[in-house]
Amino acid sequence: MAAVATVSNLLHRLGGVYRDPSRVNKDASNLLRSPAGAHLRPSTAPLIQNDGSSTPPVLLFSGTVAMNFRGNTYNIPVDIYLPPAYPL
Repeated sequence: MAAVATVSNLLHRLGGVYRDPSRVNKDASNLLRSPAGAHLRPSTAPLIQNDGSSTPPVLLFSGTVAMNFRGNTYNIPVDIYLPPAYPL
């Protein structure tokens, strides 16, 4: 579970981006421990808004999420950003 330990380190480096970092740490750790998050890796990156502006760096989970369709499993590539207002 090195990725789970990494979340704490990343949150520490991000400083005050999130108003409730303990909640973010708990939710992110639960995601990475779940089957849906098994192939996600945490990092940080700025979140680019629809108007082209960007936020300070936020947590980013990159990887694949498995989806079953008609008896086949497809690994869908995803980038999941946690916005600074998380939890909304």
